[in-house]
Amino acid sequence: MQTKTEFLIWDKIVCSAKKRFDNTRYVKKLGNIDPEIYDKLVLHIILGFACGEDHESIATNLHNELEHIGIDIREDVIDKVLADKHEACSGEIYAAYIAFTMLENGDNIHEVLGCVTDLLENPSEAS
Repeated sequence: MQTKTEFLIWDKIVCSAKKRFDNTRYVKKLGNIDPEIYDKLVLHIILGFACGEDHESIATNLHNELEHIGIDIREDVIDKVLADKHEACSGEIYAAYIAFTMLENGDNIHEVLGCVTDLLENPSEAS
């Protein structure tokens, strides 16, 4: 079960990433998808890239997940959504990678949250 702090880590990453998406356009293309499902899809994209998945794998997985919940969307539309996300969301992808690494290493969850917050709110200082 996910703790409140773990939820905050992933929520921070998703909220930051959504600033780099044309949310109105994508929600419309996805048939006015439920905002909670949309957030999960954004997280899926970020986590996919953070785990080293390639564009094609992420696109196929998203297409299958959307189809499974009854949203009919062409794969080329998903390709367009993903087209620039590896670069546009590089900070969020890096933050997710760092969060995974720190959590796997058993670092304090509050330190992980602090690190993710610093990376996303002060990206120039992380360099």
